[in-house]
Amino acid sequence: MNAPLLHCRELHCVRPLWREGDSHVRGANAVFQSGHFHAISGPEGCGKNLLLHVLGLLEQPDAGEVWLGGINTTELPAPARDALRQRHIGFLFPTCALLPSLSVLENIAFPVLKAGGTTEAEQAERTLSALRFCHLEDQAEQRVGDLPPASQAVAAFARAIIHRPQLLLAESPAAEELLVPLARRAVDELGLTVVWGARADGPASRAADRTLQMTGGRLEGA
Repeated sequence: MNAPLLHCRELHCVRPLWREGDSHVRGANAVFQSGHFHAISGPEGCGKNLLLHVLGLLEQPDAGEVWLGGINTTELPAPARDALRQRHIGFLFPTCALLPSLSVLENIAFPVLKAGGTTEAEQAERTLSALRFCHLEDQAEQRVGDLPPASQAVAAFARAIIHRPQLLLAESPAAEELLVPLARRAVDELGLTVVWGARADGPASRAADRTLQMTGGRLEGA
């Protein structure tokens, strides 16, 4: 069995929802093995999106620990957590958040250009590799705003993996029927670890190696 890449201990977190009420994570404990596809399933408002934000170092928990690659991230100062997230985690969100006036290639390359630390040759190689993995070579020069929503979602996936993260977190992204097979391939071929906020009857739950259930902020089956 692969070693755990990510695990959390006694996570507690409460954040207000933009509509009404609060989102809760209540005492979550889970181990996410490296190179596996994990789904977290639960009804709307169960807390799974907040849990993904905490696991992805976008939110600090109110209590508890998040460990990534053997590092207790909750003990790190904010700049170190940000650097760890930018190096090792990719994200898929409900909206693609691409820049419509730029080409597919420019949108995909943006994270590695922003991060720096790589040569132009490495940046070009990573961009081409992401395009090929997602079968986007023929659309590389097209403006994202001219693409159909499904193709935009695939471009967002390519952007999420271009920096070769260890972990991909997916918060109910659009076009799941296209993205889940890509994520499954990335697990099998690239050794990526995936944690996906899933619908009970959705493609991510069917493709996952393991599905955890979340209800009322509590994680079950971990």
